[in-house]
Amino acid sequence: MNSNDFRGNAGTQGGWHAYRPGMAVRVAIGFAGVALTIISANYVTQQIAQDARERVRQLLVQHEPLVRATESLAAAASLYERVVIDQSESAVRNPQEVERAVGRMQDAAADYATSARQFPGRTPSDFEGRLHEFERLGAELLRHKESRNARLRDYWTRFEELETSLNAPQNRAARFAGAVLASERLMELSRMLSSVRERVSAAASVATPRAAQRIIGAENAFRGYLQQHSPELARLHGQQWLADLAGRFAALVRARRAVFGAIEDFDERAALFRDHSAELSGVIVTQLVEPARRALADADRLAVRASEKADRQLIWASLAALLLLLAIAFFTVTSVTAPVRRLIDATRRLAAGAVRARVPRGGLRELDALAEAFNQMAENLQNAQNQVRAHQLELEIRVDERTRELNHLAYHDPLTNMPNRRQLFAHLEAAIGRAKAGGRVAVLFIDLDNFKTINDSMGHAFGDRVLQAVGERLHLNGVFSHSFSARLGGDEFTVVCEDLHGIADVEKLNISVLEEFQRSLSVQGRELRISVSVGASIYPDHADDPHALLRAADAALFRAKELGRNCFSLFAPELLEAASSRFRLEQSLRRAVERGEFELVYQPEVCFETLETHTVEALLRWKQPDGATIAPADFLDVAEQSGLISDISDWALRTAIAAASAWQSGPWPKARVAVNISSQQVLGGDFVERLQRLLREYDLPPHCLEIELTENVLQTGATTIAALHRLRELGVSIALDDFGTGYSSLTSLERLPLTRVKIDRSLIATIDGAGRSPAIVRSIIGLCRSLGLQVTAEGVERRSQLGFLLNDRGVHVQGYLVSRPIDVATVPTFLARAPLHMQELMSELPAPAYDIDPNTRRLRRLRIAPASSGAEAPKAPAEE
Repeated sequence: MNSNDFRGNAGTQGGWHAYRPGMAVRVAIGFAGVALTIISANYVTQQIAQDARERVRQLLVQHEPLVRATESLAAAASLYERVVIDQSESAVRNPQEVERAVGRMQDAAADYATSARQFPGRTPSDFEGRLHEFERLGAELLRHKESRNARLRDYWTRFEELETSLNAPQNRAARFAGAVLASERLMELSRMLSSVRERVSAAASVATPRAAQRIIGAENAFRGYLQQHSPELARLHGQQWLADLAGRFAALVRARRAVFGAIEDFDERAALFRDHSAELSGVIVTQLVEPARRALADADRLAVRASEKADRQLIWASLAALLLLLAIAFFTVTSVTAPVRRLIDATRRLAAGAVRARVPRGGLRELDALAEAFNQMAENLQNAQNQVRAHQLELEIRVDERTRELNHLAYHDPLTNMPNRRQLFAHLEAAIGRAKAGGRVAVLFIDLDNFKTINDSMGHAFGDRVLQAVGERLHLNGVFSHSFSARLGGDEFTVVCEDLHGIADVEKLNISVLEEFQRSLSVQGRELRISVSVGASIYPDHADDPHALLRAADAALFRAKELGRNCFSLFAPELLEAASSRFRLEQSLRRAVERGEFELVYQPEVCFETLETHTVEALLRWKQPDGATIAPADFLDVAEQSGLISDISDWALRTAIAAASAWQSGPWPKARVAVNISSQQVLGGDFVERLQRLLREYDLPPHCLEIELTENVLQTGATTIAALHRLRELGVSIALDDFGTGYSSLTSLERLPLTRVKIDRSLIATIDGAGRSPAIVRSIIGLCRSLGLQVTAEGVERRSQLGFLLNDRGVHVQGYLVSRPIDVATVPTFLARAPLHMQELMSELPAPAYDIDPNTRRLRRLRIAPASSGAEAPKAPAEE
């Protein structure tokens, strides 16, 4: 059926469709019926629940006051019992609290009597009598408590009078030879009286037959001792005092008997009161509280039954509403499903591609409107399908263009538009395949020298323009017109050259690259001169696969940078082996840092004038797991290149400071340790602060630490100079190590805050020869002395070297002749034997051929003294 037929059918049926009720009207009628059913059921349920609530209210009005009254009476009786017991056991009387408890109990009894009138026969006939008896027994117990306390007070009054009489001052006229003995008898009587006090005090709270027997025993002992020594006591105080003392003691015994009688009477009354209280509480609980609670529980059961009945009525009302709802739902569903099925069928046909599918009109008004909308949508979809076909062709063209762009990006560098690493490997594999028939392929690694400086000074945007200019030169220059150029990343470029006949051609190509970059680059209107380093590898001479060739060229490039940059290097097998060795060493160093495989040894620096060890230099050693030891010269370069030198130097500094702190507080109060510091540590912005924290942590004075720096550290500029000045302000000494090698800048001696210069072992090694070294060393010593700097000679291994150095004052000596590096535990031992060892060395030296400085004649005397003389070394003058 087409759309025209459908519109005609709708026109003929439009008249009676306008008067058919819609879905909303039908649903409203159904829900109105449901609401009416629910209201009716709710009304019936409310009536039942209201009747049940009224019944429960009546029961609660009758029984709940009685329950409250019985529970209040039980609580009041318990409170009265607790107050009476507390008052009977307390030393302080509080009549108001007892009166309040009695009043509360009487009020509770009155309330109970009022509530119990509605339930005649529930109250026991003798309950009021028991309650009055309970109140009377409590009052009587309190009266006996007062009687007991009064007798106790009388007893202690008599006791104090007896004790005062016993301690009466001695009659001066009654002095005789046995007065001392009589005083001892009085002291014994006082001790016995104290024993009576202790036993009476202990038995006053808990009177037991055993306690009474102990008290009687103590009293009999006092009486017997008094009678036994009465003559002596009478001579001391007189017969009247003795008779008065005996009388007071007899009265005290009678008072004690009265007290214990009152205590026994009180205990009997207390037991009677507790028994009556327990009996009364049992009557209240069993004959008053429990029946009232049972009556209240019966009322609660009636309420539960009423509630259950209301629940049943509600269930029946809910079932009726559910049945009505099902009927309405069935009617509504049947009036909706037929038009919906027609709509679903048309939707399926439309989804299958039949864009001409239409839905016949009819049914509910809303569904009829939905069918009309569906037909309109189908017409729109048919129009849109035609438009989509037109746009699809245009989209396919754009996708093809984008695919070509992505393919280009996959094989080209986005910055320079040069081939990238992926295309390089593909080209190199193809070139190797072509060269297998004969010929050579060269791979050139080109790296821009100091490119980081350009980025830091001119910015990364300018650096990107420089890289683009380098790429353009590699692409457009005639030298590389028959070569393949690519950018690997960063400032590294690669050139692949084919059809080469020998190594000479590769060398010419490398020279051409260096000459090409001698010409300036034009970048954003600026003329920029840069240099490059080149590493080259050749197929098949050095490797036969792309990865190996690139690795070989990279190793050659690293060698070119080591040679000073702006040069080229051809690959040699030992370069790759060196690179592998460096990598293995770096990995081993990282593991060594984690495992703590480093240790420090200490080499002394001694002064032969004072025969003292002024400083020990901390020397780093790497102890392998197999026990072998590696010297710093074999791994420090790799540590600096990998950045591990900072961690190693920090560890060495902390360990040396800890050792110096232990020496200073123990065997070496003047301990002083020298530590070598790397340039990376000094250039760190917080080096001085970290050093201060370490000194505070180990409580080491700054003058006990000396920092040793090589000359390459001192060439790093203003940052280093500022840090060294801050160290000197703290009091830390600074030594220039290995002076005489490298630049040996005299300007550094003037500008930098140095305290010591250490002459390098390469000069000391030849000072006992005939060359220029003696004059150079003597000049260095004189220069440093004039500048106020201390001097240490390193590497002294022969007596002839020592003899030359002792011709000058104040030179500290360090080397194997004095001591090899020793561990931290051996340093105290060396300090103990060092003076004798230095004296022996000087005594074995030949006498100088000329007279030296008069201030150092002591050294000459030591040197010419025979070693076997055993004489003590003379003490240094005070000014030294």
